[in-house]
Amino acid sequence: MASRTRTAKPASTTFNEARTGAVTAVGSQATASTLSESQTGEEEITLNCLMNARYHSAREAFLDAIHRWFMFGVIISGAGAVSALFAGVPYVNLVLGTLAAVIGAADLAFDLSNRARTHSLMKRRYFELLSDLRDGQKTVAQAEACAHRFSADEEPAYQALLMGSWNAAQQMVYGNEAELLSIPRAHRWLQNFWRYEGTEYQNR
Repeated sequence: MASRTRTAKPASTTFNEARTGAVTAVGSQATASTLSESQTGEEEITLNCLMNARYHSAREAFLDAIHRWFMFGVIISGAGAVSALFAGVPYVNLVLGTLAAVIGAADLAFDLSNRARTHSLMKRRYFELLSDLRDGQKTVAQAEACAHRFSADEEPAYQALLMGSWNAAQQMVYGNEAELLSIPRAHRWLQNFWRYEGTEYQNR
């Protein structure tokens, strides 16, 4: 079985140099005789689509969950039954009213619901692009051009989450042969809160 080519960085689009600076080389180089250019190009765009689709799926799930919890907090804080339950507690109405206002304001200010829907749309676009490539409706060059156009609608990436999505895409394509990046545990914990712009992750 021919050895597979690993790309030097998440394939030529969306969140690479323009977003985060150089990304550490991922995997070994294959000789030109191992795979044709079209095969290599299709693998690269496949990895790119899978990486971005997983990234947007993770962001959508996170933002939607925060939005729902915020709305739950607003409803509970503003419920008369809750304030009646704690009627003997000093300033309970003031505290609950302030809490409802703060949570509601935070949800509106950070636009969590609309941002979640945007990530849902971007996820769909990458899966549709991958489907068009597999069905032969788009060539590799056309798919790469579409991915570049998609990047115009992207917000700055959360680098740790993006590289975790890159690892997942590698595993989906290469299985046990995937060569993964090492992402510190603290970065994984904060991957939806801190962008870690310019951070370079090394191979495991």
